[in-house]
Formats: sequence, C-alpha cells, structure tokens
Amino acid sequence: MTGMAVEGIGLVWSGGHGLDDLAARARDMLAGTATPADVRAETDSLKNYLPTRALRRMDHFTRMTLLAAFEAARDAGLDATALASTGIVLATGYGPAALTFEFLDSMIDFGPDMASPQAFAHSVHNIPAATVAVSLKLTGPCTTIGQIDTAVPAALLTAQAWLREGRVDRVLLGASDEYTNLLRAVAPRLAAGVSGTIAGRRHLPPGDGAAFFCLHPDPARARHGIVRDIALGTTPILTPERATFLSGCLTGHHDPSKNMHAFAPVYGSLPVAMAFDIVLATLAVNGRLEPTLRIQNAVQCRTRDHDGLHGALTVTRRTAS
Repeated sequence: MTGMAVEGIGLVWSGGHGLDDLAARARDMLAGTATPADVRAETDSLKNYLPTRALRRMDHFTRMTLLAAFEAARDAGLDATALASTGIVLATGYGPAALTFEFLDSMIDFGPDMASPQAFAHSVHNIPAATVAVSLKLTGPCTTIGQIDTAVPAALLTAQAWLREGRVDRVLLGASDEYTNLLRAVAPRLAAGVSGTIAGRRHLPPGDGAAFFCLHPDPARARHGIVRDIALGTTPILTPERATFLSGCLTGHHDPSKNMHAFAPVYGSLPVAMAFDIVLATLAVNGRLEPTLRIQNAVQCRTRDHDGLHGALTVTRRTAS
C-alpha cells in the first residue's frame, strides 16, 4: 500500500458547509480578501440524519463531529453494510473544550462532590468518536488522539497501520475542535507569550469545525486524491519545488512567492488545522482553487507543534507519480 485513497470527505466549519464553501473562502484568501469567521459552525442539518430527540442533549463538539462523519460516508456513497468493517480514528487538540470548562466550573462552584456528572461524562475525549460508532453502527476499532497541532499526522499513521495489518477494510478518520468564549479570551495571552511565528496564528480567533475522510487502501477508490508519505518526527520534512500548505507553528512562514501557503485566515486558529489543509490539498490537485492557485500535481501539508515535533504528508491526484 503506497497511500490511502480518499473516498469521501465531510466538512463542517464556521465559514460554511462542504467543499464548495471552503474552496470559495480559500480563493478569497489567496486574493487577499478573507477573514476568519468569529462564530460557531452551523449543525442544524444533522436533523437530516438523526431524530431531533436523539440530538436534544448532544453538545456542539459532538454534533460537528457526527455531522462531518455522516457527510463523509454520504459523499463516499457508503451504506451501513459497506461501513461494517470500518475503524474510527478521531484527532483533536482540546477535545470537547466547552464541556471540559463547564465541568471545571461546576467543581469550583459546588465542590468535587457536587461537580456535574453529565459535563464530566461528555467531556471525555473518546465519547464523540464512540457516538459516531454507535450512530453509524460501526463495529471496528475506535480511538481518539489528542495532541496540539500534530494529532492529524498521528491519526493518519494509526489509520495506515490498521489498513496495512488488514484489521479493517477502511477507516473513517476525523478531526474536530471547537470555539469557546474562554479560548477566545485567552487567545491574546497566548499570542503575547510565544514566538512571532506562533503569534502569526494565535492572533486569529479560535476555529470551529470538523473534517472527516473515508480512507481505503485501494487507489482505484480515490475520488478526491491519495494521502501518502506520512511522517511524524523531530526532523523538519520538506519537499522542494512542491506546493506546501502550512499549519501549527509553521503558519508564520506563509510565503506565496515560494508557493507556501497558510490558510489559517480561512478556518481560524485550529489545533487540527492540518485536516483542513488536506481538504484544501485535494481541492488544489483537482483544480478547484483555480484561478487564484493553479492546479497542482501534488501538495505537501506540513505542521509543527510548540515542542518541535514535525508532521508532514503529501496529497496527490490518483494518477500522480
């Protein structure tokens, strides 16, 4: 297996819904007119997949995650039978942050004995992935990886290992993080206490969104592209003369003259921004960011966290070398 075919994509974020909205915002940014939306993503269309009663107590993070997962499966044309032997890997930076802060507030206000059990239960990072498994009736392995800026390459390596071992037929891989008022309030403090390259991203409002990919080992199923050459380590990874999309602490190296682009103004400051860059890379290799960005044979996505851990991967068209 030389790469993972992207069969389907599901996308929900504060700037819109779906690939067309993201492509339009990216073209605006490349033309110098985009600004990140300082709002939460709209998830009302989740009612198209689940009854209202099932959504009544569902938190925003889980709603985004679930909607993006349903949209990815629909985009790939997969029904419950096709999804039977499917694993789930969810990447996140902060997890369900709103409920985590709500639980901590309840401990401060009422003491450990009276802290909110509901907020605690739904603040556990693996709950949203488990909710996806239950809602889509998936019985494969399920895991969540929580890392700031490098959760996405780590999740892709996990998916790749499962497929190579033959543990699953396909992987539903997602990445989610949410906007909260508290994160918005502390964003300027983060910008004041870190280096200039990080501040290039931190001055932006926190992003809010989820992206899901249906990944399969057969390149013939690559409707959107192929993800390959996934790497995670302390050594910088760069392929010269290739379009590069930057996220994490590399955002400040944005330089269109060198074909190096940071799309943070499109989706905001997101610990899982690399997932949105992968979506943008599939759009770029299929010519959907033209005319502001000419069609690319391959796009490298790179990220780096605050401790110097680098992540990289390449997105190609199905026929690219």
